[in-house]
Order: sequence, then structure tokens, then C-alpha cells
Amino acid sequence: MPQLTRNQLAKRAQTRREIRQKSDLIQPLPDLVAKLLRVLNQAETEPAHLEALLQNDQVLVGKMLAMVNSPFYGLNRPIRTVKEAVVVLGFRGVRSLVLATGTAKFLQCDFTWYGHEPKGLWLHAVCVAAGSRFMAQQSNMSLDESESLFVGGLLHDIGKLMLVTYLHDGPLVTTERSITEYERATAGLDHTEAGALVAEKWNLASDIQEVISCHHETRDDDDDEAAGSSKGLACVRLADCVAHELGHGYLPGRAPVNMVRREDLAAVALDEASWVAMRDAMAVVMEDAVTALGDLSR
Repeated sequence: MPQLTRNQLAKRAQTRREIRQKSDLIQPLPDLVAKLLRVLNQAETEPAHLEALLQNDQVLVGKMLAMVNSPFYGLNRPIRTVKEAVVVLGFRGVRSLVLATGTAKFLQCDFTWYGHEPKGLWLHAVCVAAGSRFMAQQSNMSLDESESLFVGGLLHDIGKLMLVTYLHDGPLVTTERSITEYERATAGLDHTEAGALVAEKWNLASDIQEVISCHHETRDDDDDEAAGSSKGLACVRLADCVAHELGHGYLPGRAPVNMVRREDLAAVALDEASWVAMRDAMAVVMEDAVTALGDLSR
């Protein structure tokens, strides 16, 4: 990036303060979604508690059941009640459903500057969520970890919601590195830091906050000490690479280019040859997710 003048640095600092102050104005999660998440985090929760909360919101129930009965979940029998969904998916799985249905509206604003078509950030988020969970499952991570990564993948770009109004007059950029650099140069922070503000406001789990805040973390490939990558974070970053390659939710030619990192492949015990097969399998999962969940934002 070119050297910034003192006035530019001052303007950037002012914008950064403004955005951080706006964190108090972040639209909260819907009341019912927030209540459901609190209940799901309590050890004594029973399926009946969820049913009692959901009985007055049949729209949310309908979306959740449509999602769980879609080919994306691949269940061998239809799920007709919330109680059945809990039995089949567990509380972590139901939490994923609740967050997916409750946050869809936040990902369908005008994100054209980022190259997205209408509601395109939602489609990209769905791809990364599905790919992250698939990658976690293939890496023998636990069910709880897999579901947390589904949520982390779904919300990894939520910080763009806070920054997009500051960027709409800026130049088009086509790589993840240049996007985050331009965000920092213009607004004083990038969408990973802005996303961390949103995640904190929504009281999301610390592991989900970490994915959101670190999914574009850069490292010097020659620095052996810094070359490591947590398995969960690697799953999300690899899924992000594949989702950009597929281009769901992006205008023609506008999907960013980001390279698969060696440390991420190492974290999930894949070499370049085995990654090709994994990438192809993940692409199929993402296609199914877009078909099943693409209309959830309506």
C-alpha cells in the first residue's frame, strides 16, 4: 500500500473510532433467536423447552424443518417436529439451524462493492458453512466442533455488514489480501475485526469469534514458528478458497482469488494430491447446500 499522509492517517483513525462506536448500534439478533441460543447453552435444557419457545413462531419452525429435511442433511426419514430434530441432530445441530435461520437477513444487504450479486453474501456464507463442516467431519473432528465450524463459516464475513457503506466509492479489488488491505486503509480496520465486534455483541462462543477474527490472518510462509494453523481455522479457510473458486453469490468475474495455504493443508493432514479429491467432494457438498439453503433468506 502507498505511504499515507498525516491527513489520511487522521481520517482513517477517525473512521475506525466511528465504526467501533457503532458496535453499540449493531442490530441485535431477533429476541426469539437470542432466547433459543441461551436455552441451548444450558445443560438442563430438554427438547420440550425448545418446543415451548418455538410454538408461537411457526415461520421459524417451518424454515428449520425445511432445512433439516433438505437433501443437504441427507436423513433417511422425514423430521416433523423440533423434538425429532433435537434427537437426530443434537443441540449443537439445532443451534446451527437457529443461527442460520436467524442471521440470514443480515447477509442479504447490498454488498455489490465486494462483488456480490443480490443476496450473494448469503450464498457464499452457506457454501463456506457447509464446506467447513464437511472438512471438519472428514478430519475426524467431533460433532460439536463440526457444528461450531458450520456457524463460524456461516458468519465469517459478517463484519462486511459494518464496513460496506465506507467502501462503496472505492476501487474494485479482486484478491482477499487486497480487499482487507483496502478496508484497513480506508476504514482503519478490516472485516475480520469488524466481524469480531458483531460476534461479541451477539454473545457467540469464543471459538466462533476466533474463526471470524482470524480467517484472513496472514503469516510469513518462511517463518516456521508462525506456520502452524489450528485445524478448525484451516477448515474454514480451505472452504473459503473452494467457495470463491465456485463463485456462488458473486457477479461474473468478481469472486476474489485466494490461494490454498500449505499450513492449512498440514493442519488437516492433507498433501496437494489428496487435497484435489477433497476439494471436489467439498464442491458437491456446497452445491447441495446452495440448492437446499439458498432460499432461506427470503
